[in-house]
Amino acid sequence: MKPSATSRRRTVRASAVGALALVAGVLPGAGSQAQEQRTRLTADYACAFPSGTRQIEVELSGRFPASATAGQPVRIGEFHADVVLPRQALEKLLPAGTQSVTSEAELTVQVAQGGRSADARWDALRADTTPVPAGQDLTLAHRGTVPPVTAARGGELGFTAGALALDVTPAAQQPDGEQPTGEKTGDGPGEKPATTPPATAPVRIGCRPAEGQELLLAAVRIGGPTDGADTSAPPAPSESPDPSASHERPEDEQDTARRGNGLDVGTAQLPPAKPCEQERPAGELDRSKLPEPPPGIPVRESPIGGIHWCAVPVAVSNVYKLRGAMVINDPRDGATTANLLIQKEWAVGPGYNQLRHLGELDLPDARATFLDFDFMPVSAGIEFTSSPMTIVTVQRGSSAPNYATIYLSQTLRMHDVKVNGVPLDVGPRCRTARPVELELKGKQPEYEVLKGGILRAKFEIPPFTGCGTGGEDLDPLFTASLSGGGNYLKLVQGPPCLMRPGGLGCVAPPKVPELPK
Repeated sequence: MKPSATSRRRTVRASAVGALALVAGVLPGAGSQAQEQRTRLTADYACAFPSGTRQIEVELSGRFPASATAGQPVRIGEFHADVVLPRQALEKLLPAGTQSVTSEAELTVQVAQGGRSADARWDALRADTTPVPAGQDLTLAHRGTVPPVTAARGGELGFTAGALALDVTPAAQQPDGEQPTGEKTGDGPGEKPATTPPATAPVRIGCRPAEGQELLLAAVRIGGPTDGADTSAPPAPSESPDPSASHERPEDEQDTARRGNGLDVGTAQLPPAKPCEQERPAGELDRSKLPEPPPGIPVRESPIGGIHWCAVPVAVSNVYKLRGAMVINDPRDGATTANLLIQKEWAVGPGYNQLRHLGELDLPDARATFLDFDFMPVSAGIEFTSSPMTIVTVQRGSSAPNYATIYLSQTLRMHDVKVNGVPLDVGPRCRTARPVELELKGKQPEYEVLKGGILRAKFEIPPFTGCGTGGEDLDPLFTASLSGGGNYLKLVQGPPCLMRPGGLGCVAPPKVPELPK
């Protein structure tokens, strides 16, 4: 007997809720790939340390499938990058008194098939707090789950290790009985003084593989149509593709036309950014985030309320529980501009320079795929409601670098949720119970407000509330799927442009930066 329309709707909805439960870990997940190959590669890298270029040893290992199917994600298990930093390089790399460090590694991997190749960025590799041994080499054990790669055609798919970048963050500890030094983090009572920025800012180490090495990590057999077979894939775009799922948008009809070269998502010529906002930002600085200057250095206000600028920020956010990432303010869609008031306040005195800026950013919706768990991918639109940005730069001493922090809070609302392509009604108020608190940090010369550059933040996603309709409570599922710590945001700000008075716009259009690697 043919089921009724009502029965079919109930079946679809039950399947959608069941799939979402799989993401949350409420039900058993799908089985792993049957055949696996464990790979291990030891390679020499030449790295730029403050004391000069030195050669280090890196051991790369992971679990790759022995074979996969064309058009289906090639999922790689937990990947390891064990790095040995020589003791001679640590002296100028770490501040005096550093007893432990944390580290994040970004490995560039060339993915090649049938004469085509593209670079993937595996940047979710983290080393937990590691003690610094006295007078010995330091070994950092990075671990992480890397995004999948999809090949549209059959043939051998090779993964070859390339450049490596390390962000090593010192965690200086004070001797027993001493208190850390530095400015207070705010004006509220009971706040603990923070250490000075050099004790907590990450140190970037860039590394290139030494010449003459075989750096193939793995080769995966892809079954399906080969290059000589007739396929339905459209012609390849002229630009190089990026096979990393960290930069991959949900696979829908709009994306299908961009996937013709056989290695996931191709990139297109970046369109211009949205027009700059003509009105000056009208918000206020968050006073709780402003550091107190040293005694005797007053805070002064700009008589004109700050100088009006415009800039384009784009970002990639790695969400820990998703084992992937989403693009924020995608430049391929015409990125939204940030509205800035530069030097709204300042505190300048002997050996100290603090500038305070205000920003506003109305982000467009992003799209994220929760997990591609073999047969029921879950995707959703994410709407951002943002507070004004409080931007603080601090320099201690004329020869010291400038440190920047951007404070921003955002409430996330989920909408247009689909499970295996089937809509799931979560209602209009499915959102985080409180805002996501962001502290984006940058350091000169990698970042300056009036030049742009890279900012980074680690953040926590709060629990969700208001999800579900008709008495169906989906809050626990979204909370279990997304909420928690271990998330990472990497943002690139383009060079800002100066806004002319009288509504004449920017002196020159703001530059649109590329997505962070």
